[in-house]
Amino acid sequence: MKLYTDAELAEILDQDIFHMISAAADKLGVECYVVGGYVRDIFLERPSNDIDVVVVGKPLPPTPSFPTRGRLPVAFPTGEGERSVGVGIRVAQELKRMLGRKAHLSVFKNFGTAQVKIASPSWGRWEGALEVEFVGARRESYSHDSRKPIVEDGTLEDDQNRRDFTINAMAICLNKDRFGELVDPFNGLADLEDGIIATPLEPDITFSDDPLRMMRCIRFATQLNFQIEDETFEALERMADRIKIVSGERIEVELNKIIMSPHPSKGFVDLQRSGLLNIILPELAALDIVEQKNGRAHKNNFYHTLEVLENVVKAPSNLPQLGEASEADKSEKEIMEYYQTADPFLYDILKCNVTNNRNHPTEAERAMWEMLRGNNLGEKFRRQHVIGDCIVDFVCLKKKLVVEIDGGYHFSPEQREADKLRTKRLNELGYQEIRFRNEEVLSDPDKVMRTIRTCLAQQPLPQSGEVGRGLYLRWAALLHDIGKTKSKRWEPAVGWTFHNHNYIGAKMVPEIFRRLKLPMGAEMKYVQKLVDLHMRPQVIADSEVTDSAVRRLLNDAGDDIDDLMTLCEADITSKNEVRKKMFLENFRMVRVKLADLKEKDYKRLLQPVIDGNEIMELFHLKPSREVGVLKQFLKDAVLDNKVENEREPLMQLLMEKARGMGLTT
Repeated sequence: MKLYTDAELAEILDQDIFHMISAAADKLGVECYVVGGYVRDIFLERPSNDIDVVVVGKPLPPTPSFPTRGRLPVAFPTGEGERSVGVGIRVAQELKRMLGRKAHLSVFKNFGTAQVKIASPSWGRWEGALEVEFVGARRESYSHDSRKPIVEDGTLEDDQNRRDFTINAMAICLNKDRFGELVDPFNGLADLEDGIIATPLEPDITFSDDPLRMMRCIRFATQLNFQIEDETFEALERMADRIKIVSGERIEVELNKIIMSPHPSKGFVDLQRSGLLNIILPELAALDIVEQKNGRAHKNNFYHTLEVLENVVKAPSNLPQLGEASEADKSEKEIMEYYQTADPFLYDILKCNVTNNRNHPTEAERAMWEMLRGNNLGEKFRRQHVIGDCIVDFVCLKKKLVVEIDGGYHFSPEQREADKLRTKRLNELGYQEIRFRNEEVLSDPDKVMRTIRTCLAQQPLPQSGEVGRGLYLRWAALLHDIGKTKSKRWEPAVGWTFHNHNYIGAKMVPEIFRRLKLPMGAEMKYVQKLVDLHMRPQVIADSEVTDSAVRRLLNDAGDDIDDLMTLCEADITSKNEVRKKMFLENFRMVRVKLADLKEKDYKRLLQPVIDGNEIMELFHLKPSREVGVLKQFLKDAVLDNKVENEREPLMQLLMEKARGMGLTT
């Protein structure tokens, strides 16, 4: 965090957009302030593209409206009768008039707000553009059973009173004569410096008016690693029941943000202490218990779960590493080396196909390469490149963006299914994939390039196995033991048991996802699978690690095997270091066996059963170019699924090829 004087704030805001907003407000004779998260993030030294502006006062009579391309401009009353809450729209209109075609104006008349989206100057795109939200200063009141406020005209003070937390209630004036002046009536800057989350007004009023603020309170404390003020936390406990009027969709958003925080366990401890967790996720809250009988007690499975969640967040990558440098710090050469060695036993096969593809591009591929090459997009692309066990048409390694061009055969049901599996695999490796049809590339190249630019502006997908695990692997960690409450039994001979808790927990996952409005498709099934299977690697590791047991695990887990192993390793929270070391060593053996079986299976499936030695013996050849051509011919046939990797069909194919080359047995 860094403190700034008003003069320094004016320097930070010395940007065209803020001066134009200032000019628009001064022209209309109203006050305007940048408020909320943008101001908070200035002091936290965090970048932000979302600007909130509050406008105070009643404007002067409007100037004639700007052209609207056949649509009537939104009209507002003027003079004494105009409400202040609509003045934000007037300033937004004026800013749009000044910016012209570089900006897009959206008006939300019922709410008295407006948004101006300003295209990026680099290529005029709207995605990722600067967004400025305008609102007139207002005073809000709420009924007991609704989060929808009754809005009235207000002052800047009224507007700051309605903000959720003191750190979000700071404002900086944009008018020319007070440009850069900080208005901080609730000492939000001091709370920011002390790491405190507190409400501007009485917290009971703040949380009763909008109960979602209770979730936001804990979310901000978790994301920023701040403490919740005692009085504010006590209000959370008193008002927790009010969360019931908030929709599942809104709660889901806040929960996901807590889960994706650097240390999500902090947020779940606060949710449990406040009583909120028992309302929104009672299955998890129920784990916070320790029962004792005949001197035997089981562990607190709630805090065990949070420890597992933290272990997943910090889990090291199980993929090959190139030292301690981050992906952003790696040179392109290092990145290239990594992907070339991702599947070494396949790479020598695939790179032969790469050469052929580069030498014989389709018309659409040739056109695309002309558009991508030469850094036209500000990023370097490669064509026909090997990633794992895939050959991709075009890839930007730095941004992890794959561009594919599909011919007609891609629309067959079989190929669509194959493409779907391939996309999933690339996603697991952290790549985003976009696909275009041949005719799209040739008929509308501008649209194609706009789409690629949009994707380049987005963050790369999280890679399976890397630090900062994906959202739903964290959900799996959070829910992996929820079946223990229902499965808990006392057995005099062994003590407390939780038999089949994984199976019971997996059955509970769909209802939890449905209630919290989480996605019910592949994401839910992924979490359910990991919850169901999370005991399997431990069972295997407890006994002799056999090929058949590991192969069955690999078959059941499929492409999610690495994430399953990560969850299982994270589940080892024993304080007995000897026992912990033993479990981790056993899991290491399971991983080694998995890698070995994958390699054996790949080789078995993809290496032709007829090898070079047999070819030389059949045709009485010495090591030569002809042997290499025949070997590659058989490899290509297997890889392209032209023939089964079986002796009889391969021999028939080999004989036909040899005859064409003039070879005899």
